[in-house]
Amino acid sequence: MPNPILSIKNLNVEYITQSDPNHAVKNVSFDIQKGEVFGLVGESGSGKSTVVQSILRTLPPPAIITGGQILLNGVDILQMSDADVQKFRWRQISIVMQSALNALNPVLSIRQQISDVLFIHKGLNKKEADARVRELFDLIDINHDRLDSFPHELSGGMRQRIVLAIALALMPPFIIMDEPTTALDVIVEREILFKVLELRKELGFTILFITHDLNLLLEFAERIGVMLQGDLIEVNTASVIGQGGEHEYTKKLIGSLPSATGPRRHDLIPLPDKKDQEPEPLLELRDLCKSFNLSGWINPKKLLAVNDVSFTINKSEIVSLVGESGSGKSTVARLIARLIKPTSGSIILNGKNIFESEPRKASLAYRRKVQMVFQDPFGSLNSVHTVYHHLERPIKRHKLMDESKIYQYIIDMLEAVDLSPGIVFADKFPHEMSGGERQRVAIARALSLKPELIIADEPTSMLDVSIRLDILRILANLRNQNNVAILFITHDLASARYLADRIIVLQNGKQVEEGLSEELTGNPQHHYTKQLIAAASPGWLKKNLENL
Repeated sequence: MPNPILSIKNLNVEYITQSDPNHAVKNVSFDIQKGEVFGLVGESGSGKSTVVQSILRTLPPPAIITGGQILLNGVDILQMSDADVQKFRWRQISIVMQSALNALNPVLSIRQQISDVLFIHKGLNKKEADARVRELFDLIDINHDRLDSFPHELSGGMRQRIVLAIALALMPPFIIMDEPTTALDVIVEREILFKVLELRKELGFTILFITHDLNLLLEFAERIGVMLQGDLIEVNTASVIGQGGEHEYTKKLIGSLPSATGPRRHDLIPLPDKKDQEPEPLLELRDLCKSFNLSGWINPKKLLAVNDVSFTINKSEIVSLVGESGSGKSTVARLIARLIKPTSGSIILNGKNIFESEPRKASLAYRRKVQMVFQDPFGSLNSVHTVYHHLERPIKRHKLMDESKIYQYIIDMLEAVDLSPGIVFADKFPHEMSGGERQRVAIARALSLKPELIIADEPTSMLDVSIRLDILRILANLRNQNNVAILFITHDLASARYLADRIIVLQNGKQVEEGLSEELTGNPQHHYTKQLIAAASPGWLKKNLENL
């Protein structure tokens, strides 16, 4: 093989703590060849981002590099002076970060933010910088009329393209992409990836792509390294990794997510217990609408977020609401949970119009029957309270049982969501648990009130790939064991296909298609549903890349 553009040799990184140091990266070694797309995959805490920060020399205290070399074109980055490091960043290596909204300055226009890179690193004047910014906008396919927009005025996909433009501003030969599509919907994610690979072919740069989604990497990476708890456990070609690789953990990642198409696997998620009785409606939405005022009191502009949505959820049924960000999914969830009021329409629970019986606010009885599990397991739990307190409080508030029975009941709830032993997890604080464990606590809290309906709003989108399947299994078991109905909100059609009995597709606030999960994913009728399924199916990117 030719001389690699980047070579990492026996890298070790430790986080200094009051007790023993945390060995975050352990003797990691790999090479990346010029023009290659190299993928680094692993779950949260595996050491991926620590490797990236080591390459860029941006490790925050108390992290220290205790050994190894990072050679960029044969020069050890770890031996560079601070002045030399400043010169190689953006010129030799640039980075596209995970959250474009956080990576961009909210008070500067896009023109200013890209121009700053050109002023500082190339010494261009205003006219020269402006011409270069326009060239970059052409590269990333964004109209020039967005030059003076601010980050909050752009969609997630546009913001991610802007971060890519900043990374390309100085045309570096090496670009690191650190989870660049995690927060994006599947269609936008594929568009961004296609644009990146199109630019790579045109400009010839090398890519180190960091992600926890191995199935995504298999679409475009040439070689893949798999990390687990600070160790690089496997490096191989994408074809070998795609066949299961050599390590058991790699095999686990390969099989950790269902597919939106193809034969259905019956070993992933428990199927519902078959019942012969007729479906019994639990919740009905009738012509539900919700609009938001966007500006001013006099003749304000309105955004119609939910537009005449009508559907039914039967008792003990799982219904999935699918669509991109901005399609109205979460607004529907908040309307059903009565966190916001509809502009018009009705919500019928057990045959009663709740806006007639409870016009001003939801009663305690309604809150008990309809519980919600939020997207962010980090934000939905109070960091100063134990798990026991989070579950005890709603039980006491709703006077569900005698105090003498609460402790054992909470232990049972925790073990029902695979937090065993429950007696140990009851005394933990949120920061002492992983994201998947926190989401299990949130599900247990919702389940503790014995609700008739649980609204799960993107409950797996912020979790690692292998943990997502665990959460889907828990939701499936809750339906079978507790006869609870679930509204599962997601932009992941593959998960919806395996978990839900029926799928409802939303686009721009309107229902565009509804059907049984297998029928809808196997034979979609609406062009938008076809787009979602194509973008979630293996091989989508490769088919498009053949035309490059």
